[in-house]
Amino acid sequence: MPLRNAKSAEKRIELLESLLNAGIWTYDLQTREISWSAGLYRLLGLDPNAIAPDVQLYESLLHPDDRLSHEEIVARARGGTLAVRRFRIIRPDGRMIWLESRTETQYDREGRLGALHGVVQEVTEHENLRVDYSRIASSNSSMRKITGADFWRADPTGRLLDLSNWMRFTGESADQLKDYDTLSAVHPEDRDRFRQAWESAIRLRDRFELSVRVRRYDGVYQRFENKIVPVLDPDGMILEWHGMSWMTAEPRPSRQERIMLQSAHLRAARAMLNMTGQQLASISGVSFSTIRRAELDTTGVKAESVDRVREAFERQGVYFTLTPAGDVAMTFAAAGSSVAEPT
Repeated sequence: MPLRNAKSAEKRIELLESLLNAGIWTYDLQTREISWSAGLYRLLGLDPNAIAPDVQLYESLLHPDDRLSHEEIVARARGGTLAVRRFRIIRPDGRMIWLESRTETQYDREGRLGALHGVVQEVTEHENLRVDYSRIASSNSSMRKITGADFWRADPTGRLLDLSNWMRFTGESADQLKDYDTLSAVHPEDRDRFRQAWESAIRLRDRFELSVRVRRYDGVYQRFENKIVPVLDPDGMILEWHGMSWMTAEPRPSRQERIMLQSAHLRAARAMLNMTGQQLASISGVSFSTIRRAELDTTGVKAESVDRVREAFERQGVYFTLTPAGDVAMTFAAAGSSVAEPT
């Protein structure tokens, strides 16, 4: 049973146009006549009671750079490139808006292109945001060339809003990046300090600097220096954080300052990882025969080869540090356990 007082189809279309800020048009390619709905009149800033639809009037409202001739319209419609199009309209009141048109073609029985039907919707806000984002990206690119630093944003809790650079550098997925409890790409020795620095800055709503090591997509850790400032609203509440980061070269110790690993350290580290000698050779780039000699006596092997084996272990989560007593401490980050052996 039909509902009482149901709106007519025309009224329902007008309601949808109003809600979606949209309009409907039809262009007869044979007679070159055009028709507009009430919604399109509203978008164009015209009075439907005073002005009749007119192709020349419509073309006069189009931004000069966005106008298409009748022949171009027909060619694009036949080529399928008129289906979705964005263009600018300059209304009689001087306001410029962006519209997006979605077009369907209509053919007659002889297969000739006869008419075009379209729906347009205002996309000014979206287009302005796109232009603003492009301008910001260009500005950041220029600043990166000048300073050598990357610029990024984070929300009030310190979670990154600009994910692409981080994902590209670390190889992490968006889901992995959102796991702030793990911070898997941050060096295990830097994670607590990383959290504490952010917690303190958020509490104090103040700028801070942070040096942290981040694991690259290939497993190598790279140190980043960061300068971070809060963006505050008039009431002093944090809107977001802006940061500037740049990579720095890790100071490589001289041969005299290097931690001198003994064969026992290499054997223990490999055992911790349940790794064969061939596997260690593959990930370190050191020959299997050199690794066998090093596990018997490191003094008979080049220091550079031992360093490469050590770096391979660190990429797998085994780290070597010196204790205050001068002993070598070996830490397995995945297990959270440490083993110290005398040098």
